[in-house]
Amino acid sequence: MGIIQKQATRSTIISFAGAFFGSISRLIMPFFLETSQIGILTLLDAKSGVFVIALNFGYVLILKKLFPKYRNEENGHAGFLALGIFLSLIGSLIGFAFFYLFEEIVFTDLAVNDPIRPFLFLIPILIFFKIIFSNLDGYVRMLFKTVVGTFLNGFASKIVLLLGLCLFVYSLIDFEFLVYFYVFSLSLPGLVTFFYAFFITKKIKLPSTELLGESKKIRFYILFGLLSGASYSIIQYVDMLMIDGIIKSKAEVGVYSTMFFASILIAIPARGIYRISSVIVAESWQNNDLKNIQKVYSKSALNLLIIGGYIFIVGWFCISPVLEFLPEYQHGKYAFFFLGLAKVIELGTGVNAEVIDTSEKYKFNTYFNVLLAILAIVFNYILISAYGIIGAAIASFLAMTIINFLRGAFLYKTYRLLPFSSSYFKSIVIISGFIIVGILFDYDASPIVKIAINVTTVSLAFWFLVIKLKLSQDINDWLLKMKTKFIK
Repeated sequence: MGIIQKQATRSTIISFAGAFFGSISRLIMPFFLETSQIGILTLLDAKSGVFVIALNFGYVLILKKLFPKYRNEENGHAGFLALGIFLSLIGSLIGFAFFYLFEEIVFTDLAVNDPIRPFLFLIPILIFFKIIFSNLDGYVRMLFKTVVGTFLNGFASKIVLLLGLCLFVYSLIDFEFLVYFYVFSLSLPGLVTFFYAFFITKKIKLPSTELLGESKKIRFYILFGLLSGASYSIIQYVDMLMIDGIIKSKAEVGVYSTMFFASILIAIPARGIYRISSVIVAESWQNNDLKNIQKVYSKSALNLLIIGGYIFIVGWFCISPVLEFLPEYQHGKYAFFFLGLAKVIELGTGVNAEVIDTSEKYKFNTYFNVLLAILAIVFNYILISAYGIIGAAIASFLAMTIINFLRGAFLYKTYRLLPFSSSYFKSIVIISGFIIVGILFDYDASPIVKIAINVTTVSLAFWFLVIKLKLSQDINDWLLKMKTKFIK
């Protein structure tokens, strides 16, 4: 667990720093941008993102299944970098073709005066750089350089966006130029990762004959990657696109995306753990080390449940006073609740998807993703029509709960892997108790005072219980290390 803890800690610190600057951007947006303008920015990301994971041609899956076998600096890792670039270019070209051929269908028959129409030409640019980042970041991670992608995607891009927003706030640029800043911030990780992948590869070679000899496996992984990627793309963006399609309101997309961003903060600690754990678990499968996989699985579930649960609780106690400053967003309060709860459930199941994805039963992860996509579409269609953006959040919660239950059941039935322990269930009870108190308890005070009191009291009470009950040895050890380091 040493390398996981080390790189996950670094990635988490960088992610939190990026989230801090990203949060500043999100705090600026509601005060200086119209909700419809926020909706335009969100939809540019969503409409391009729909293509990306589907069209990376399963390269990340190929890496997970074959790269450990060909890992060798002296022979350029059998030309995996060249293979990744080739598949990225093919995927981008197909993405461009889909965009130009089916623009009116994909983008819901946009009206001529739709405010997003003048910016649609930027979507192919986003498609290209997002695919490049998706693939080559996977390559970089397989070389145990997991922090770089986190820095670029989780920090640098946020700084660029914040710079653009500051220029906009001081009227140095207009909204159109802000859109260009936004697109550049989303493209930057792919641009830099492209050059960095070449920099860390000792020898650049075309795919070796040995690697090409596995063409049958590669074609199979590509096919499955396409199927899995298409379903994952739907999962990631379907709510935004369906809100736009059903409600036909960029403003509601703007409100929902703001609540969605707030819920994403809950999952920040998981990013570093997911990134490095997938590499470690892949190596463990190569060595048939189920004991280490069980260790990674159970520890990730417990630690992420505690940390994610804490962040959600703090957010839930503070959401009402925060929204007093933004009355046009107040109807999105329970959208945050259900989106945040969905994140906690996902975190509480640990690296279940990564364990399946790197095992010989990886195909089942695709099946689960396809089912999740179907559930997401069906639930969103029913619930958005009835309850608007809160319905979209409930749809995410229901779909995520069902799929993570099925993944956990599958891992137990197939490999007897189970993430649960007495500490795990104690953590659930504590988190549930705080959530109930957050729903029922309220008092009169100014919003700023409420935020300060709630953050302080919730944090002290929560971590007192975690430490006192010794729920996680990893967390206790880390806190002791920080105490020793900073408090002489």
